Amino acid sequence: MTKKIEISSMNDMLYIDKFAFWRESESEKTPDVSFIPPMLRRRMTNVEKIAISLAYAVAPTEPDYQIVFASRFGEWQQTINLIKQFYNDAEMSPAGFSNSVHNAAAGHFSLLTHNTKSYTSIAAGAKTLEMGLLDAFTTKKPVLFVYAEESVPTEYKHMFSKPFFAHAVACFITDSGKNAYEFKKNGVELAPLGFDELENLLRNKTDIKTSCWTLVKK
Repeated sequence: MTKKIEISSMNDMLYIDKFAFWRESESEKTPDVSFIPPMLRRRMTNVEKIAISLAYAVAPTEPDYQIVFASRFGEWQQTINLIKQFYNDAEMSPAGFSNSVHNAAAGHFSLLTHNTKSYTSIAAGAKTLEMGLLDAFTTKKPVLFVYAEESVPTEYKHMFSKPFFAHAVACFITDSGKNAYEFKKNGVELAPLGFDELENLLRNKTDIKTSCWTLVKK
C-alpha cells in the first residue's frame, strides 16, 4: 500500500526522547545481540544484528508502535553471497534469500517483539536517512525509526573514495515528551543528510535542515 504524504500540510510538533547511535570499531564489528535466541541469531545477517540491537536499545517494552526501517544498501553482502552460490551451485538457499530482502531486519524485529503494527522499509539512494526520517515523522505516533548499514563488501570497496564502516541509529518518536521539535516543510536543494549531522542534532538538541524538511528545537 502506498502512503500519500502531503508535504504542503507538514507543520507539526514531535518529540524524540530516546535514541541510540553505533559505529563499527576494531573491537566491535556488530553491536551486542546476546539477547536474541542463539538459533535465530546464527541465521541473522550483520544488517539485521545491527538494526535489531539498536532498535531494542530505544523501543519500549509494550509493542504498540509502528516501525520505519531505512538502509541505503541493505543486505548487499547477503545478496553477493547468494549470487556466488547460484553461480557455483545453480541454486539458492531459501533461508539465505529470505534474509536478503530489504525489510528482513524490520520483519525479524516485529516477530521478536510480537509487534503487530505496520512497518515500512525505505531505500532512497544518498537521501535514504532523511527520507526514512520523513516517513517516520509523517507516520502516526508513536513510531520507531531505525537506520542501519553494514561495512562495504570487498567487491565494492573500489567504488568508495574513503572507508565505509558499519553504522546505525535508532530513535523513538512520539507526540508528547520533553525534547520537542517543530517539524516544518522545506523546499531547498541541500546535500543529503549525514549521519554525523543527525547525531549532532539529537545529542546537542540543535536545529537541522534537509532538502524537504526542517526540525527546529523548541
